[in-house]
Amino acid sequence: MLSPHRAWAELHGPEHRLVFSTFPEGGLQDLFDHILSEAYARLGYEIELQGYPAERALVMANDGLVDGEAGRVNVVEKTCPNLIRVPTPLYINRIAILTTSTKVDPAKGWGQFQSCRTCIRNGYKYLESRVTGEHSHAVSSYEKMLTLLKNGRMDVGLAEFFDILPALNKVGLGKVRMLCEPMVSNPMYHYLHKRHADLVPQIDAVLRDMAAEGRLKAIELHLMQVHYSNLAGSCPLVESGQ
Repeated sequence: MLSPHRAWAELHGPEHRLVFSTFPEGGLQDLFDHILSEAYARLGYEIELQGYPAERALVMANDGLVDGEAGRVNVVEKTCPNLIRVPTPLYINRIAILTTSTKVDPAKGWGQFQSCRTCIRNGYKYLESRVTGEHSHAVSSYEKMLTLLKNGRMDVGLAEFFDILPALNKVGLGKVRMLCEPMVSNPMYHYLHKRHADLVPQIDAVLRDMAAEGRLKAIELHLMQVHYSNLAGSCPLVESGQ
């Protein structure tokens, strides 16, 4: 079901190979790899995703050291003028709320995190723009976030739902609970460096086709079910996503 047609690109040689930076290894990297591999193969390209710390990945894409960024929320456009957004979203990002006992209500907005110890992943621009103040804390991995929550050193963790799933599989939720409703949902877009501006309408047309065919959602659900099925019943957003 998820076999990207990489063989198509191999017929065209190295000039039809593109490299995109993205988040460190995790759920989003896996998702974007499957989506973009299939999308670009339809144009005769082979792609490679290279995972870096979130901030560094953006710098590399904006500076043209790679061909673009796999997928981001459009807040990055404020600081990355050399990246061109491909209009069709790859995925709807959902910010999951993780906590042990602190009462958090998405309807109360971002201001509620000013008064509690809130943990986010370092370099994730959207959350960095929303969670500020002396009680906010950024970590380098989701495993560290979960450990801090379990040990009572943080009150709330905010994480992209799909991206944190591998870490949840590895270390488990334990006494940490994930709220049924996400804090917010935002589209994530693919970005190309401006030197590839001519490719933007081409890959956008392919992504529109994949969305209309149901392929984008099918890839998302398949990865969720195959790789993260042992979270069923303990991770509410898994069920809501399906």
